[in-house]
Amino acid sequence: MIYALFLLVAAPTDTFTGKVTAVTDGDSIKVLHEKTEVTIRLEGIDCPELGQAFSQQAKKQTSKLSFGKMVTVQAKGKDRYGRTLADVILPDGRSLNQELVRSGYAWWYRKYSKDEGLGKLEVEAREQKRGLWSDAQPVAPWDWRAARRAKSDMLPSEVKVVPNGVAIVALLPNPKGTDAGHEQVTVGNSTGEVVKLDGWKLIDNAGNVFLLSGKVETGKSLIVTMTAATMPLNNNGDTVALIGPDGVGRSRVSYSESQARSGAVVRIGNE
Repeated sequence: MIYALFLLVAAPTDTFTGKVTAVTDGDSIKVLHEKTEVTIRLEGIDCPELGQAFSQQAKKQTSKLSFGKMVTVQAKGKDRYGRTLADVILPDGRSLNQELVRSGYAWWYRKYSKDEGLGKLEVEAREQKRGLWSDAQPVAPWDWRAARRAKSDMLPSEVKVVPNGVAIVALLPNPKGTDAGHEQVTVGNSTGEVVKLDGWKLIDNAGNVFLLSGKVETGKSLIVTMTAATMPLNNNGDTVALIGPDGVGRSRVSYSESQARSGAVVRIGNE
C-alpha cells in the first residue's frame, strides 16, 4: 500500500496495546486504543495493492493473524497521511510485519527500511515459492503504483512500427471468470537471441501503459499475465502496441468485440 516518503515528525517510539478492529488491506489495520481507533501502517513492508494479484490473499492473511486480537503496537511515528507507522506484535510474540513477509504476502520495503531481517525472510519465502512468489513474475506494489500513474503520450495508432522479430502474437482479453489479474498478452521472439523484456512496454488506445519484464527465448513465446491492473484489455475491442526500450514500436495488433469471446485466445497478424 502507499507508503510515506518520510516521517512527518520525529515522534518518539510509543508502545501501546489494543484490539484489532479492522483490516483495511494487507499492511493497514485499525487498533482500538483508549476508545479511539488508531490507523496503523505496518512499517518496513509493502503488500500488494487492492486490485493487484494476491491483494485479497494478503488481506486475508493479515485478518487471520490479527483481527479481533489484542496486539502490541510499537509506534515509530506518523506518515504523511496521518497513519501510525508501527511494528505490531501478536499475542504469541510474533511480529505481524515479519509473518506477512515470511508467508509470502509482503515485500521487504527496502527503500524505506534498513531491517535486513525482513530481507532474509523475503529470500526464504521466494525460494520456497510461498504466497505471491508462486507467481513467476510478481509485480512489486511500488512498480504497480508507478505504472498506474504512467500514461503514454502517444497512442498505438501514432506509433511507427519497425518490426525486429519481437511481436505480440496473441492476446486473451476476456478470460473465463474475472478479467482483472487474468488477461494475457503473448510475446513471440523470432530473432536469433534471447530477448530480455525489461524496459519494454505495452500501450493501448486509452494511453494506458503496462511494463513488461522477464525474457523470451529465441524461437519461443512468453505468455504475460497482466496481474497489474494498469492496462485492461478492452472486451469491446482495442489496439495494443509493443514498444521496445529504445522507444521504437515493434508490433501493433488490433482485435474486435466479436473476437473477444469469453476464454478465446485472439491470434492476429502483426503490423
